[in-house]
Amino acid sequence: MYHQIKSILGLFLSSVTQLKSDAVKYLLYSGLLAALVFTSIIYLTWKFAGAAGDKIAEWIPWAWAHESMVFSFIVGVTVIVLVFMLMKYILLILMSPLLSIVSEKAEKHMTGIIGGAGFSFTRSASRSVRINLRNLVKESVFTILLLIVGLVPGINIIVLPLIFIVQAYFTGFGIMDFYLERHFTFGQTIPMVYKNKWAAITLGMIFMTLFFIPVVGVIVAPYFTTVTGTRYLISNSEKIK
Repeated sequence: MYHQIKSILGLFLSSVTQLKSDAVKYLLYSGLLAALVFTSIIYLTWKFAGAAGDKIAEWIPWAWAHESMVFSFIVGVTVIVLVFMLMKYILLILMSPLLSIVSEKAEKHMTGIIGGAGFSFTRSASRSVRINLRNLVKESVFTILLLIVGLVPGINIIVLPLIFIVQAYFTGFGIMDFYLERHFTFGQTIPMVYKNKWAAITLGMIFMTLFFIPVVGVIVAPYFTTVTGTRYLISNSEKIK
């Protein structure tokens, strides 16, 4: 646990401070694409949020719920969590081909060669859809269960941190797969990431934390976390098998 967390944090800091000049263009490409996708999702969410809220209100049959501040807060938190969850998965899927190239370049820089199958747009996109849809379903189940548990007084104080950890794990999973897709099958990847779950959680936490930094965070998060995940998996290649 400690080694995985320390390793990811150290590799992330060195990836930021030791950015090579030839890698800047990939940072800009991924950053601009991330900003475009993020802005589009935020706009669509804002545009349809009112209609979605009215629809949810129609589904709630109890009059007291419409007047309860606690219930409104729970509904608000639920909507925010679900929107953020969908947003990051859409981002990871749409950016998968570009981030796979970023991972490939980082691997070549570290090892001098590109191992595994090499980049394929079709394979990268289809694999990303499969991985992220699988993660979305699992994350949704765990998140909904935690939100239900959060209705219990006294326990709800730990629910949001647990939701953050769950989201971080599956986010880190998706980022790590930009390297793993070239070297391992879908079936091999799942237990491998779980074995390195604290690395995945830490990587996902960095990604999600950066997203809360206006503009800059969205631009740099995909690139630096992809490079960090790739460097971690290469550095620990013997341990992850």
